[in-house]
Amino acid sequence: MLYRAKPVLVFAHKIVKVEDKDSAGSRHLDLEDGHSAIATAAMTARYEPVPGDYFVIQADGYAYLNPKEVFERKYEPQPIPDAVN
Repeated sequence: MLYRAKPVLVFAHKIVKVEDKDSAGSRHLDLEDGHSAIATAAMTARYEPVPGDYFVIQADGYAYLNPKEVFERKYEPQPIPDAVN
């Protein structure tokens, strides 16, 4: 069966620095906008982020990591609606 992904709007932040794993297996991420985030051990179980990759948050709050090449192939920038500002 053939499937097409439904359009999903996400907030995404380019990763500029990845810290070493802490004792819980999480990694501290510095993001391009000056904020930071935590990549949990579960988020990095199958993939280790590097600078240039993306930290992505869906509207429902689900957060994940995406390699740069995958993210930039799947998503394109959108204007932020006034209701979100």
